[in-house]
Amino acid sequence: MVAPREGSSGASGPPLRGGSVPRPGGLRLRTQFFLAAALLVVVTLGAAVALSTWRANRIAEESIREALRTIPGDVAVYRAGLESQLKATLRSVAEEPGIKAIFDSPPATVWDTAKDKAAILNARTFFFFDRAGVLIARSDRPPSEEERRSFREVAWVSSPLEEWTESSATIREGAALAVVAAAPVVAGDPEKGEARLVGVVAASVPLDATRARELRDLTGGQVAFVAETGKKGEPTKLEVAAATEGFGAASLLPALDRDPSVLARLLEGDADSAPLDLLVGGDRRVVKAVPLRAAGGETLGAVVVSRSREEETAAFRKIRETLLLVGLGVLLVSVPVSFLLGGRIARPLQQLAAGAIAVREGELEVKLPSGGSGEVALLARAFEALVGELREKRQLEELLAEMRRRPADATRNLAPTSATAAGALPQDAALAAARGPRVGALFAGRYDVVSVLGRGGMGSVYQVLDRELDEEVALKVLTPEAFSEGTHATQTLKQEIRLARKITHPNVVRTHDLGEADGVRFLTMEYVPGTTLREVLDRRGAVALAPGLQIAKQLCRGLSAVHEAGIIHRDVKPQNIMVLPNGVVKLMDFGIARTDEGGDGALDGHTVGTPYYMSPEQALGQRLDARSDLYTVGVVLFELFTGERPFPGTDAATVMQRHVAAQPPRPSSLRPDLPEYLDRIVLACLAKRPERRPASAADLYAALTRVAA
Repeated sequence: MVAPREGSSGASGPPLRGGSVPRPGGLRLRTQFFLAAALLVVVTLGAAVALSTWRANRIAEESIREALRTIPGDVAVYRAGLESQLKATLRSVAEEPGIKAIFDSPPATVWDTAKDKAAILNARTFFFFDRAGVLIARSDRPPSEEERRSFREVAWVSSPLEEWTESSATIREGAALAVVAAAPVVAGDPEKGEARLVGVVAASVPLDATRARELRDLTGGQVAFVAETGKKGEPTKLEVAAATEGFGAASLLPALDRDPSVLARLLEGDADSAPLDLLVGGDRRVVKAVPLRAAGGETLGAVVVSRSREEETAAFRKIRETLLLVGLGVLLVSVPVSFLLGGRIARPLQQLAAGAIAVREGELEVKLPSGGSGEVALLARAFEALVGELREKRQLEELLAEMRRRPADATRNLAPTSATAAGALPQDAALAAARGPRVGALFAGRYDVVSVLGRGGMGSVYQVLDRELDEEVALKVLTPEAFSEGTHATQTLKQEIRLARKITHPNVVRTHDLGEADGVRFLTMEYVPGTTLREVLDRRGAVALAPGLQIAKQLCRGLSAVHEAGIIHRDVKPQNIMVLPNGVVKLMDFGIARTDEGGDGALDGHTVGTPYYMSPEQALGQRLDARSDLYTVGVVLFELFTGERPFPGTDAATVMQRHVAAQPPRPSSLRPDLPEYLDRIVLACLAKRPERRPASAADLYAALTRVAA
C-alpha cells in the first residue's frame, strides 16, 4: 500500500522519529530563492540599462556624425538654389524697359527705384552700377559722391561688365552676411547687332534667422551664420550674424575662443574635415562648420551646424527611465512572488528531506509531496517509487520470515534441467548420487562438502566450502549415467557456464568455474541461501500483491540483463527463481539457455524446457527469441498472483497443446482483487504471437512499476 499523499483522503503518516526535520545551517531555501530572484532582477536591469545607454550613445554618435558628413553638400545645395533664384530674378529685372532707361536719370531717381526694388524683392540691398562699374545708388543709403566709387575689380561686378553674364557671391557688411547676385542690363537688339551695355543691377539677400531655420529643417541640426569681423593683422574675431533659437549662440563664441585651434579649423576647414566636439552651455555638442568665402577666396565666416547629444539621446533616456521604472516595479513584485515561489518549491523538498530521514530510520509510511510538475515532481515520483519498492521488499521479507524454514540453495530439490525427450528418471538415481561427493568429505582437493541441497535423476547439487577462497559455494555434478552414450552432459555443463558467466547482475546467480575430479564433471556457482519461488507457492499459494510485484520486478531486471547479454534462458520457472531472506530475487540455472544468434548443437532435434512453462513457439520447436522468455514470465506471474497455472494438466503433451492453442483465463477471474492493469500485463505476456507481447523485459518492468500496490 502506498502512503497517502498530503491533502488526499485517508490517514496521514505518523510523525517522524526524533521530532521535526533538523534545520540546516545557512540561509533557508526560501530566502535563497528570494535573494537569487532579486539579484537576477537587479543584475538584469542594470545590464539592460548599461547596455541600452551604451548602445544609445553609440547610435546617437553615429547618427550625428553621419548626418554632419552631409552638411557641406546640404549647404552647397542650399546656396546654389538661393543664388540661382536670385540670378533669375535679377535677369528678369534687367529686362524691364524702365530699368534700362533709369541709368540716364538723376541719382535721386535711381535711389528711389533701388529702394522700390529692394522692397519688392525682399532684398537687403539693391544696387545700380553704370557700365564702368561705378556705384550709382544702393537702396540702404542716400546717394553721395563718397559712395560713387568703382566696383570693377570686384568679381561679382566685373563678370557682368566684361562677360555680360550673371554672377553671385557671398559678401559681409559689418557682422551681417549675405548672398549677392548681379546681372548685366543690355539695351538694343542683340540679333541686329545693336546690343550695348547700359549698366549692372545687383541685389543681396541676408543670411538671417529665416535662412538659418530653413537650413535647420534641411540639415536636422541647429544652425548659425558666424561672421569673421577681425581686421587684417589682428586676431580672429567672430560674431554671430544669425542663428536658430536652439543653437545657444551666446555660449558658442566663448567655447570657440577658448581653443584657437578649434577656431582655425572652423574657418579654414574644408568639406571633408571632421566634426568638432564642443561643450556649449554645459551641453555636449558635435559641430560641423562650412566656411563662407568671398569671390576672391577670403574667408568671411561660416555656416555652423551643431547637434546635441542630449537631444539625440532624449528618446533613449526615456526608454532607460521606463526600464528603470519597470525594473523597480518588477523588483517590488518579485519580493512577494519570490517568497511564494520559494516556499512552493522548498515545501516539497522539505517533505522529501523529512521522508528520507524517516526511511533512514526504518519508517516507510511517510508523507510525500502531492501534484506539481517539473524536476521537483520528478524527484518526488522517483522517491515515491523508491519508497514503494522498499515497502514491497519489506513485505516480501516478512512473508519469507513467516515461512520459518531453513534456507534453501539455488537448486534445492532441483536437478539440472533435461530435455523433455530424455525420458523418465532412472530408478537407480539414489545409487548414482551415492557415487558423487559425500557429506563431510573433501572433494576435488579443495571443497569440503557441507550438505546435499538437491538431487535428481541426472545429478545432485551440494553446499560446499571452498578452501582456497574460504567461502561457501554451490557445486553441481552430473551422475556417470548422464554421460552415457547418446547424452550431451559435457556439452550441457560447458554451455551453462559459458553463457552464465556472461552475466553479472544482482538478480542473476553467478556461475564460477567448470572442473573434473575422480571422473566426475562439475561446476561451481554462487551459493544462495534462500527459498525457491516454487516452495513459496507450494506453501503459501497466491502471493500478496506488494511482495508479488517485488518478485516480478526483480525477475524482470535479472532477465533484462540476461537478454542484454544475448542469451535466451528457455527455462524460466518458479524452481529457477530464488528468493533470499533479505528480499532479493535471483534467476538461476542456464542449463538449456542459448544465445539469440543460433542453436545449441547439444540439444538439436529436441523440445527443451518445462512443459508447464513453455511458450507456444518453444512447444512447437520453432526458433526462439527473448519474447519466448517473456511468455514464461507471464506464466510465472499468473501463478504468482493466483496460485494456479494458466494451463493445468497431468501430462506434458496436453499442457504443451494448451499453450499452443488455448486462451488463458483472466487472472482477476481467479482473484478479483487484482488491479485491472496487472490483469492486462499478464495477458499481454501470454499472447500466442510474440509480436503482441511486451517488446523486452525492460518494457515489462516499466509496466509493472505503474501497478499500484
